[in-house]
Amino acid sequence: MSPDEVTTAEPEAASPANTRRLLSGDGAWWWNGRRWVPATTEDGLWKWDGARWKGTVDLEGKRPEDLATTLALLAEDRYAEAGEILGQRAAEWQPEGPLRDLVERAREAGSRLGRVSEGLNVADGNRGLRRRLGATIDDRRQLEEERESIGSEYRSLMVRLGRSAPQPSIKEADDMLAVARLLDERAATMTHGLAEVDEAERMRADAAAAAQRELAAAEDARLRALQDARRAVESAEKAHAWAVHEARARMRTVLTPGPGELKAGLGPLRLHANLLETPTGRVPAAGAAAYLDSAQALWSEHREALADLVLVEAPESEAFLEALTESTTALFLLVVGRTGTALWPCPHGQEKAAHRFATVVCDHARDAGRGKRDRDERARQAEGELDQVTRDRSSIEAAETELGRVENDPGLLGAIDDARERLNRARADTPELIEARRKVLELARRLVAPPEPLKGAATTA
Repeated sequence: MSPDEVTTAEPEAASPANTRRLLSGDGAWWWNGRRWVPATTEDGLWKWDGARWKGTVDLEGKRPEDLATTLALLAEDRYAEAGEILGQRAAEWQPEGPLRDLVERAREAGSRLGRVSEGLNVADGNRGLRRRLGATIDDRRQLEEERESIGSEYRSLMVRLGRSAPQPSIKEADDMLAVARLLDERAATMTHGLAEVDEAERMRADAAAAAQRELAAAEDARLRALQDARRAVESAEKAHAWAVHEARARMRTVLTPGPGELKAGLGPLRLHANLLETPTGRVPAAGAAAYLDSAQALWSEHREALADLVLVEAPESEAFLEALTESTTALFLLVVGRTGTALWPCPHGQEKAAHRFATVVCDHARDAGRGKRDRDERARQAEGELDQVTRDRSSIEAAETELGRVENDPGLLGAIDDARERLNRARADTPELIEARRKVLELARRLVAPPEPLKGAATTA
């Protein structure tokens, strides 16, 4: 029967005595029925106990990032261990040049580390001396800090020596370096996979940022269009309000032309082109009439107007009432307008001036009437213009229509929807990112998965 045809059994089925025979005394080798094979994986992460593989380092559940860091640190530990062997047995592999200098520096650092450690042991032995307790604590703290600093330097030199050593050098160191480089390689593979994930995530982030900028630009374009349309509405409303204000001002100007040119004057009476000023107020010149006569004659012809003046005790009404009741020959000038009446006693010697003034008032009333008709026509035109301007909101309505169109513009809204959709797609995991993550997870799974169980030759009782 050939060695390949030897019947094997699962380690779980073998007896404890059989397992002890199949596993070397130091647990480093396993008899598979044909030869002794290593009971530890090449990378040193798994050790066979005769029944199953046990992890030498707890890697279960670690994130890929932590797994890569752990592998790198384990590799560094192996390099450091190999460096210690190489430094202690430098005579066997005879380093030259920079490597010899590196070994000397490592030895010197090791010597300093040993001296500091001895000093710490002495300090620990003196801790019971109470009379120097404070000084001992300070010395120990200083020594601990020094040991930490030198230890870090020593380890760094050991790692450098292990990484720089040629092969072959010393078998024990070479075996350690083989493990270190394998761990280094696996850490590098994991780091490379993580870098691919980072690159895929960066590309996705760049695409998302670009899509975000497109969305912001589309939203900004719509916002600017809405602001322009709203400003157009405000501008149209202001223009309409100003047009109404101007139309009102023109109508006011037509309706209130002012007194106009002075035509004649008598005592307190002043006749202007548009109105007659009297002691009791103003009356329109158009339609006004002036009468010069005695109190009795005026009362006979204009009883109603004069009775009102007497009733309200208008200026000069007392003098008129006295002349009327005493039947004097004193003359009075009565001015009658559409909106008011005025009475003025004519002083002795001014009868002719009063007569001329009354004639001017009556004659000018006709001219003023024609001016009033013209002014009334212009007032109607101004009123119509004001009404038309007030009701004409076409520019505002057009601007509001444009605002509504912009608010519902399918082009602007569609650009925003498209940009938002692109942003959602950009934020989603890309095929490249999914594949990079899958590779990293698969690599991590393989690293934490134990090897195939070792099998040993069946034994007979």
